[in-house]
Amino acid sequence: MSVGNNFTSDTVNQQITGMSVRLRDLCQDIVNLSTNINGQGTGLAMLEAIGYDSDDAATAQGAISYLNTVAEVYFGDATQTPAFNFDQELSQYWAGQ
Repeated sequence: MSVGNNFTSDTVNQQITGMSVRLRDLCQDIVNLSTNINGQGTGLAMLEAIGYDSDDAATAQGAISYLNTVAEVYFGDATQTPAFNFDQELSQYWAGQ
Protein backbone atom coordinates (compact mmCIF):
# COMPACT_ATOMS: atom_id res chain seq x y z
CA MET A 1 0.00 0.00 0.00
CA SER A 2 1.33 3.42 -0.96
CA VAL A 3 1.06 6.38 1.33
CA GLY A 4 0.66 9.84 -0.16
CA ASN A 5 0.34 10.92 -3.75
CA ASN A 6 2.41 9.41 -6.51
CA PHE A 7 4.79 11.72 -8.35
CA THR A 8 3.74 11.63 -11.99
CA SER A 9 4.13 13.68 -15.16
CA ASP A 10 0.68 15.12 -14.48
CA THR A 11 1.89 16.26 -11.05
CA VAL A 12 4.92 17.94 -12.58
CA ASN A 13 2.81 19.53 -15.33
CA GLN A 14 0.38 20.92 -12.74
CA GLN A 15 3.26 22.30 -10.67
CA ILE A 16 4.89 23.95 -13.68
CA THR A 17 1.61 25.58 -14.68
CA GLY A 18 0.69 26.60 -11.16
CA MET A 19 4.09 28.07 -10.33
CA SER A 20 4.32 29.87 -13.66
CA VAL A 21 0.93 31.51 -13.16
CA ARG A 22 1.69 32.40 -9.52
CA LEU A 23 5.05 33.91 -10.49
CA ARG A 24 3.46 35.97 -13.26
CA ASP A 25 0.71 37.18 -10.94
CA LEU A 26 3.17 37.98 -8.14
CA CYS A 27 5.43 39.95 -10.49
CA GLN A 28 2.41 41.91 -11.74
CA ASP A 29 1.37 42.64 -8.15
CA ILE A 30 4.88 43.96 -7.47
CA VAL A 31 4.78 46.22 -10.54
CA ASN A 32 1.35 47.48 -9.44
CA LEU A 33 2.63 48.29 -5.94
CA SER A 34 5.65 50.12 -7.34
CA THR A 35 3.46 52.07 -9.75
CA ASN A 36 1.00 52.97 -6.98
CA ILE A 37 3.79 54.25 -4.74
CA ASN A 38 6.25 55.70 -7.25
CA GLY A 39 4.14 56.32 -10.35
CA GLN A 40 3.89 60.06 -9.85
CA GLY A 41 7.56 60.37 -8.87
CA THR A 42 6.67 61.17 -5.27
CA GLY A 43 7.17 57.80 -3.59
CA LEU A 44 8.79 59.05 -0.40
CA ALA A 45 6.19 61.78 0.06
CA MET A 46 3.39 59.30 -0.53
CA LEU A 47 4.80 56.83 1.98
CA GLU A 48 5.19 59.60 4.55
CA ALA A 49 1.62 60.74 3.86
CA ILE A 50 0.29 57.27 4.72
CA GLY A 51 2.15 57.18 8.04
CA TYR A 52 5.81 56.26 7.55
CA ASP A 53 8.44 58.45 9.15
CA SER A 54 11.15 59.59 6.75
CA ASP A 55 13.63 56.80 7.59
CA ASP A 56 11.02 54.05 7.36
CA ALA A 57 9.66 55.55 4.13
CA ALA A 58 13.12 55.30 2.59
CA THR A 59 13.45 51.70 3.80
CA ALA A 60 10.03 50.77 2.38
CA GLN A 61 10.83 52.47 -0.92
CA GLY A 62 14.09 50.54 -1.10
CA ALA A 63 12.29 47.24 -0.54
CA ILE A 64 9.73 48.10 -3.22
CA SER A 65 12.58 48.97 -5.57
CA TYR A 66 14.32 45.61 -5.01
CA LEU A 67 11.07 43.74 -5.57
CA ASN A 68 10.31 45.80 -8.67
CA THR A 69 13.72 45.03 -10.17
CA VAL A 70 13.01 41.30 -9.85
CA ALA A 71 9.63 41.83 -11.53
CA GLU A 72 11.22 43.91 -14.30
CA VAL A 73 13.74 41.14 -14.96
CA TYR A 74 10.84 38.66 -15.15
CA PHE A 75 8.98 40.83 -17.67
CA GLY A 76 12.13 41.46 -19.71
CA ASP A 77 12.23 45.17 -18.89
CA ALA A 78 15.52 45.06 -16.96
CA THR A 79 18.68 43.07 -16.50
CA GLN A 80 20.59 42.69 -13.29
CA THR A 81 24.31 43.16 -13.68
CA PRO A 82 26.35 42.62 -11.68
CA ALA A 83 24.79 39.66 -9.91
CA PHE A 84 22.84 40.74 -6.81
CA ASN A 85 21.48 38.53 -4.04
CA PHE A 86 17.85 39.66 -3.79
CA ASP A 87 17.11 36.72 -1.46
CA GLN A 88 19.63 38.00 1.06
CA GLU A 89 18.56 41.63 0.72
CA LEU A 90 14.85 40.88 1.12
CA SER A 91 15.36 38.34 3.94
CA GLN A 92 15.10 41.16 6.49
CA TYR A 93 11.39 41.45 5.63
CA TRP A 94 10.48 37.79 6.03
CA ALA A 95 9.30 38.18 9.64
CA GLY A 96 10.56 34.71 10.51
CA GLN A 97 8.81 32.97 7.63
